[in-house]
Amino acid sequence: MTRTTQYVDAFWEPDFTNTKGLDILTKRNKDIRKVSKELEEYYKERAKAEQVYSKAIQALVRKLEGKEEIGDLGKALRELKIQTERIARSHEEAGNSFQVLYNELNKFNDEQKAIKQQIEDRTKSSQTDKIQKYKTCVSCKEKYISKCKEKEAAEEAFNQARQSVQITSKDLSKASKAKEKADDAQQQADANYKSSVQALEISRKSWEKEMEDACNNFQRLEEQRIDFFRDSVWKCTNVDSKACVDHDECAEAVRNVLQYCDISKDLQEFIDNNKLSGKRPEQILYEDYDRRSNQGPLSRTQSQRPPQPIPPVQHPRIPPPRPAEGPLISFDEADETYALARAIPNDEYSYARVFPEPTPFGPGLTIGSQVNVLKSYHAKGPSELTVETGQKVEFMREMKGGMTQVKVGERCGLIPTACIRMGTTTYL
Repeated sequence: MTRTTQYVDAFWEPDFTNTKGLDILTKRNKDIRKVSKELEEYYKERAKAEQVYSKAIQALVRKLEGKEEIGDLGKALRELKIQTERIARSHEEAGNSFQVLYNELNKFNDEQKAIKQQIEDRTKSSQTDKIQKYKTCVSCKEKYISKCKEKEAAEEAFNQARQSVQITSKDLSKASKAKEKADDAQQQADANYKSSVQALEISRKSWEKEMEDACNNFQRLEEQRIDFFRDSVWKCTNVDSKACVDHDECAEAVRNVLQYCDISKDLQEFIDNNKLSGKRPEQILYEDYDRRSNQGPLSRTQSQRPPQPIPPVQHPRIPPPRPAEGPLISFDEADETYALARAIPNDEYSYARVFPEPTPFGPGLTIGSQVNVLKSYHAKGPSELTVETGQKVEFMREMKGGMTQVKVGERCGLIPTACIRMGTTTYL
């Protein structure tokens, strides 16, 4: 069985009034317009998505500085920024490409829609005219048949009247006129019928030609549409492929820089650019105040700080009355007579618990001796001092309650004894 490959051979029916062929083609055009709109919408929204993604990547790039990083790792971060910018541009170009595809498809669909609409309108008009002519022809045929029957009846009546011996001349004349009238009506109906058949044939030929042209044009437009859609979707996949290839090339460019990143090399670069003399501080030795005046100039390892005068002993102040409630706090940071307890100031007054006489700190340690701070301490109140590990302070006296009074510069205050003494050993 031979396959039908052309529209012009496929959409016909023997029924003269059948319109199914044109209906099938019209429905196909309607379905195609729906698919075309869907593809248009895909290109339109895809273009927007690519533009939004590109802008988001560009915003991320602006946040990626990496200026503080050095060496090959710093180069890799800067390369990452460069390639990310390239990725953003690639997606921006993809968005522009999808916009072009949308514009092309929109224009193509509009052109095809206009042409197909003209073909449909012209073919439907011809089909409607053909059907109208067919109905007229059928009506004329029915009238023609009716007049032929009337003519036969009139002729039969006239022949019977003529053969009758009882009929009058008047009745015979009447029958003759009826016969002539029926004959004239039959002839007129015959002429009308012939004329309608001729008009119908002209309309049929015109419709058949319009239908042939419509089939050929619809097939040609469908071939163009399929070819255009195939090319358009092919371009769409090429845009995706190009974006992916560009993305992969950007990633490879960053990897090419990262593969030369050497940890020891980057560390060495930082050291070379920022290294100092490399000499560590020398050991701080104990300096006996009583002996150094007889030894002449200080040695290189001795402290160069001149001896500090012993601060005068101040008389203690009488603290204000103690409040009914609240923590006990130190009395005054300049008090050198009484032991002061650690506390927190309350309003504008400071209260303290006064201890008995201070206890000796250790043998060989007198007021004004230099001692090293072993542990940092942050002052908790106005009568205390903040000291740092390794700092030199002047010993004043050890207080009860685990506190020691020291002097830093011109200021006296309390720090925990544990910050300058461990066990029974004093670190100087």
